[in-house]
Amino acid sequence: MDDLNPEVEFASQELGAGLPETLEEAEELANSIERAVLRETGHGVRDLSVEVNREGVWLKGRCTTYYCKQLAQHAAMGLPGGDRLTNLIEVY
Repeated sequence: MDDLNPEVEFASQELGAGLPETLEEAEELANSIERAVLRETGHGVRDLSVEVNREGVWLKGRCTTYYCKQLAQHAAMGLPGGDRLTNLIEVY
C-alpha cells in the first residue's frame, strides 16, 4: 500500500525526532540532562533520575518547591528530546 497519507507519514517520522538512536546515545543524553538539571536547580532535586527512550524523556525525583520543579523542566527542555518531556518530579 503505497497510498499513505503524507501527513501520517510525516507524523510518524517526527515521532522520534530529536531522540537518540542507540542505547549509548540515550545514556549520554540522560547524563547531560541530569547534569543540566542539577546545575540549574543548585542540586535542589533529590533522588533525580532521567530516563530517555524512543518515546521521550522522563524526569523523576523530589524537590521542595514548584519553582525548583519548573527550573528542572526548563533545563531539560533546552536539550534534545526536551519537546517530548514528562516531568514526574514530586514536590514535597
